[in-house]
This record gives sequence, structure tokens and C-alpha cells, in this order.
Amino acid sequence: MTPVAIHGSRDDLLWLAGLLEGEGSFDAHRGKYPRIRLGMTDRDVVGRAASLMDASIRLSLRPAPNQPTWHAEISGARAAAIMAEILPHMGARRSGKIASVLSAYRWPTEVAKSASCPGPALTRPAGIAKPLSAA
Repeated sequence: MTPVAIHGSRDDLLWLAGLLEGEGSFDAHRGKYPRIRLGMTDRDVVGRAASLMDASIRLSLRPAPNQPTWHAEISGARAAAIMAEILPHMGARRSGKIASVLSAYRWPTEVAKSASCPGPALTRPAGIAKPLSAA
């Protein structure tokens, strides 16, 4: 099985899942966009994770004695694809969080596409023609 959502091998996917299990966070940015965030003081580890996820890296500096912290963050469809791919390798708590984020992200689009949408079917009133400009 070759991972589709990340730039790497199956071993890289398992490494990323383990890292995100311990150091990552999963949420829905603005309530609807899946987001993966990682923050650590180890630049090389955050850099490898960012390369695998195709994410950007930023640095945050705080007054001494705090160390510089490196952050990688990705959101949207790519984050959803990565979450779906690492989901089977996560623990119970993280799996539940990922599942809730993905269900909130996918539910509106799947319902709109399905024929069994709750509520009455919407049709044009009798005698009202479709505009010629509409395809």
C-alpha cells in the first residue's frame, strides 16, 4: 500500500501518524475546514513532517527561558485526505477527534449529492421555464 495523501512511503506515513498521535492536533478551522497542526522545538522533525504533508513552517519566538518553537500547519481538502489516511493508525481519542472533524467536513457535500436528502424535493413551479442561459 502506497500512501496517496503524503509525499512518502508507508513507513513515512506510520512515522507521521506516530508523531501526530503524540504532538499533533486535529480540529475544524472556522468550524468546517479540517486542520492538522504540529508544534515542537525540534526543527528537523517539524521539517520532515511538513515535507511529508506539503505544509508550510513558521517559527514562534518567546522570551527566555523558552526555546524557539517550530510549527507546521495544513488545512482543507489535503488535511482531510491525510487525516483519512492516518486514521487507522491512531489511538482511540485521536481517532474519535479525526472522525468528528471529517464527518463535519464531508457531511454537507455528501448530503447535497445524495438523492435521499431530508425534506421535500425542490422543483420549478408549473409554467416557469428554465432560463436559456442556464446549462
